[in-house]
Amino acid sequence: MESGSTSLRSLVCGGALALAGLAVASASSAGCGSDGKDFFVVQYDGGSDVEEAGAGEAGPDFDPTLGGPCTDDSQCDDLVPCTFDRCDATVSRCRNTPDDTQCADSEYCNGQEKCVLRLGCVAGPVVTCQDGNVCTIDRCVEETRSCERTVRDSDGDGDPDDHCVPNRDCDDTDPTVSSLHVEICDNFKDDNCDGRVDEQPCSVAANDECGTALAVTAPGTFLLDTTAAKKDYATTCTVTNPAASRDIVLAITVPDGDAKDVLVRARTSAPANEVAVAIQATCGQAASELHCGRTALASDARSIARGVAAGATVYAIVTTQAESPVDVSVDMLPATTQPANESCAAPAPVPLETAFTVSLVDATRDLASACEQAKTGELTYAFTLAEPRDVRIFASTLLGSGTPVVSMRAPACADELRCRAGSTPPVFARNLPAGTHVFSVAGTTQIDASVVVRTSAPTPAPPNQSCATAPDIAPNTTIAVDLAGQEDAIKNGCLAGGPNAAYKLDLAAPSDVLLVGRFPTTEIGAVSLNLAACGTADLLQCAAGATPQRVSRRNLGAGSYRAVIADEKGLSTELTALVRPTVPPTTVTSGDCVAPRTIPETGGFFTGDTTGGTGSFSAGCDSPGQPIGGAPDHLMRLVLTQPRRVVFDMSGSTNTTLLAVRSGAACPGVEVPNGCNAGLGPNRSFLDLTLAAGTYWVQIDGYAGSAGPWNLDVRVLPP
Repeated sequence: MESGSTSLRSLVCGGALALAGLAVASASSAGCGSDGKDFFVVQYDGGSDVEEAGAGEAGPDFDPTLGGPCTDDSQCDDLVPCTFDRCDATVSRCRNTPDDTQCADSEYCNGQEKCVLRLGCVAGPVVTCQDGNVCTIDRCVEETRSCERTVRDSDGDGDPDDHCVPNRDCDDTDPTVSSLHVEICDNFKDDNCDGRVDEQPCSVAANDECGTALAVTAPGTFLLDTTAAKKDYATTCTVTNPAASRDIVLAITVPDGDAKDVLVRARTSAPANEVAVAIQATCGQAASELHCGRTALASDARSIARGVAAGATVYAIVTTQAESPVDVSVDMLPATTQPANESCAAPAPVPLETAFTVSLVDATRDLASACEQAKTGELTYAFTLAEPRDVRIFASTLLGSGTPVVSMRAPACADELRCRAGSTPPVFARNLPAGTHVFSVAGTTQIDASVVVRTSAPTPAPPNQSCATAPDIAPNTTIAVDLAGQEDAIKNGCLAGGPNAAYKLDLAAPSDVLLVGRFPTTEIGAVSLNLAACGTADLLQCAAGATPQRVSRRNLGAGSYRAVIADEKGLSTELTALVRPTVPPTTVTSGDCVAPRTIPETGGFFTGDTTGGTGSFSAGCDSPGQPIGGAPDHLMRLVLTQPRRVVFDMSGSTNTTLLAVRSGAACPGVEVPNGCNAGLGPNRSFLDLTLAAGTYWVQIDGYAGSAGPWNLDVRVLPP
């Protein structure tokens, strides 16, 4: 909102009341001042459309954004923060334009917030994603800012309900019965829903119960199968849908001699087929469980029973989500006790420059980490520096399907300095002081990892490694940022663990800011806009994912900000900062070849809603199989008198957008090369084009029939 001294107010918070030729407004406690002045008297505009309509009705030409007379912008502050306030010189009256983007929060599923004249920001209806189809389960997914619809499956056996997809699941109350299962012999059920019971060929479960457990007396690997098995035994850890799971049993006897650690590992070939392993001292007795191993959504699990006496038998309960073959390996290792370095209280000392092995089987999760990829417990380690050094901790997977997660800890260990998921690049901490330092190792799944701590001569931090010393980035420029050798030192909560760099962006006046980060196509990157301190509380907006990523902030107040770019692997990136004085939003209600809306050659910010409209134009990047004309669309015209670089950004749009740019004197023209983009990700459609002088037709559309509210930010720059 434009602000200033207000000798004249055309609109104020809480609504207006016309009394005897005076407009009187009551100031709300939320936004209209704390100086004790509860009422403002605003000059009466005798020619207003409201008065001409009479009896409180608006006339046909009534424009609710127009207020009282004015001579400059400072007279037009309506005290509603989400409106763009200016003096419209063409009519010499205040114009207060609602700007919904000023109300938008970071949540998608809670609906699109609206800016309402005289009231301010109000919540919009939540995104329910309901499609009216009783055979789909609909939910809003915040991570992708989209709706997810899955076919109804009441018993969770992977087969749709019979009333939704006939001739598939013949019993929607029994997760062991579906067209995806095999027929089991002699159980008097139609297991595979083919209309027959116990027909040949049928399957017989092997090792399904304690009485038929596979006897194991020596280490080895066994190809087993949970086909035809049932879920017989309760364990403290299990797969996502236990009711639809099945388990088999191994009876493992330690041979004569010394006590052994019994380590059992189970793997399924399908990544989506979860597995869990529990070891019990007494078969089928949950209270006798020695350990249970499982990582959520993982097809690889391990469990350990420590110090099992010679001649003793323990029982491994292997559970899979779906019936399938399962590789089970049994190791009998020298007996050990639970690691003492479970927590910060007793980290295990490790030498420098020498690799050691970390085994994550039964570690407990004690420490918080910004690297959310960590799904197992962690073990802690310590190393000692005789002098200040740069430190890099390398970690790679030796055994298992996951990756290590390394966390450098502060001296008290509770606080995290750096974290890193994956083997490349290593955790990097620059110029650590002499003394003892602690770090922890966890995993994305249960793994064995090789870890080595390497040191080198201390180096000074580059200016862009701190928000306090961040170098400038000039508005409307692009800079190359090499993240090799950078630390994860800026702890703003955006792409934790990724090497990052900060740049100072100073705004002399309220501005519309668009940050664009570009990364190699083989990795994930992030760009964020922050207040100067760059802590988690200073993060204004973060966008992370595949290239390019954008952050859009309208009407950002004058001040000093920080643009931070990060990536997963520490590679070469690009950061673009596009800045312009704040412009009011322009609402587009329709647009076609007969009456296209015009985009000024200077660009602008436009909003609209295609709901209920007509699909007039197809697009090259739309989903296959769409009808001619595709989704409802709007068309706008852009005329360039000289070559320009034009950036089109649809961030903040509610629906799954599609944006196409066409060229030609006659509407709708021909789609330009690389001029179509489907906004399948959270940031919606984006195009960055260098265009010759000429006439262009900008098609605002929806992907795969999508329609709804949209935003379009157009930046016209030198080529």
